[in-house]
Amino acid sequence: MVHRCRWAVNVGRWNPTPEEWKQCTACVQSEETERVSKFVFQRDAQLALAGRLLMRAALVQATGASSGALRLARTQRGRPVLLAGQATAPLDFNVSHQGCFAVFVMDSCPSMSALVIIVCAANWKGSPPPPIVGVDVMQLTRPCGKDVSDFFFTMRRQFTEREWQRITSAGDESQQLMLFYRHWCLKESFIKAIGDGLAFGLQRLEFVAGILPSTVGVGLILLAEPNLESVCKVLPYVCSLL
Repeated sequence: MVHRCRWAVNVGRWNPTPEEWKQCTACVQSEETERVSKFVFQRDAQLALAGRLLMRAALVQATGASSGALRLARTQRGRPVLLAGQATAPLDFNVSHQGCFAVFVMDSCPSMSALVIIVCAANWKGSPPPPIVGVDVMQLTRPCGKDVSDFFFTMRRQFTEREWQRITSAGDESQQLMLFYRHWCLKESFIKAIGDGLAFGLQRLEFVAGILPSTVGVGLILLAEPNLESVCKVLPYVCSLL
């Protein structure tokens, strides 16, 4: 049985009472509640908790277990995982939050029609690893305290020459920012899927993407990665939840 979730929740109008907050935190593991409590701003804490509640709700549906019975852990790099033996099929999931939105994706059999970045391994040497998913969301805002040219100068090194040419030739500043954030979401989603974080090196990825809405698919080129399929074709709205 295929289990699949693509959820996005606007937390902007959620103003829980102290009792409601207590009830919500009681639904997640104590170590996750501790993580949430470390956020300085209440809005960030609410986004983080919303992501964890989405995660737990989806896993309850997929496994049939009660929320209290589910046990989650994190990899050494902080990626949330369901402990072994709690699902009948491999489940992979990922969460992100920023601005007013918490987003969550889960799949037991990722496909090319999802709001996720799919890591394919058609040419992987040996037995291929199970499919994995990642998601990222960014609010379309101008960088605080910087004009766009200064912001771009700081971030330039994270992109390939061809990506940067597409971004800076997209039109006016608002269109350039939109395409910048879309590429950033794609890159973040990929490294969140593989669980390596920014240590992976974002310039090793090259995405071919246009401004949303777009009827043109997204292409991914993995630079100097001989063990992976060189190009993955996915749909227009792949993991760019902007």
